[in-house]
Amino acid sequence: MGQKMKNAPLYFTIAQARYNPVLSLKTYMPDIQEHMRNAGYPDFTQGVTMVFNIALAVSGDASQPPPPPVQHVDRYVFSNMERTRGFILQPNALSFQATQYDTFELFSSEFKKGLEIVHKFVGLNFSERIGIRYLDAVVPKSGEDISMYLVPEVLGISSRLKLNEIIHSFSETLGRIDSIGQVIARTLIQNRKLGFPPDIQLDGLKLMEKFANVECLHAIIDTDGAFEGRETFDIAKIMKRLDELHNEASNSFQATITDFARSVWQ
Repeated sequence: MGQKMKNAPLYFTIAQARYNPVLSLKTYMPDIQEHMRNAGYPDFTQGVTMVFNIALAVSGDASQPPPPPVQHVDRYVFSNMERTRGFILQPNALSFQATQYDTFELFSSEFKKGLEIVHKFVGLNFSERIGIRYLDAVVPKSGEDISMYLVPEVLGISSRLKLNEIIHSFSETLGRIDSIGQVIARTLIQNRKLGFPPDIQLDGLKLMEKFANVECLHAIIDTDGAFEGRETFDIAKIMKRLDELHNEASNSFQATITDFARSVWQ
């Protein structure tokens, strides 16, 4: 089992499996909700997400009607009583997110439970994208500099400039590993309240207190791993791919931080 950091900087994690669309998902919801409740996720909310389609017209091609500019997608959220972890179910995807993270083994086993519940009632046919994403908050203590926690490659050029204040600095590396997928390693340094990338929503979850009140110069290490490819739906294979992506995301995180950071967080 992976070793848990005593003072881990991780404040948000999400895993997702995308699969064949199930337009009749609503008809299965009573059974799915009951099993999610018994699995430890009794808090239930239902909503609709608006998806905006931007289509470019092709001159002279009228064979296919353009997609509607706005689509309404059903969204079901199942959370635990403490609102520290929960599932987001949509017609073509299941996501599992957490604001309190123990180890990858425990996190992935909960995600697997959710996949098993959905598959039990819906009978999914194929998966086409598996992903996992970690957000870590690097918050120096009084008298420390953020460069003590991050390697020079992600610090930008702020140290070479005569600045009264750093507003933000951003670094991103995208890489691909054959048979495993791609990993995006981002580091954002900013002087404001700790937040989230625009494509992530908490969906009612609560941040840990030590992160909820961060409003100072800090860095967010945003590590995103994904495998894309259509495969027969197989939970064991999905979990294997998730494990491989987690390992690569962990390697990326370790390459971003310093030995000093490891000593503080361990």
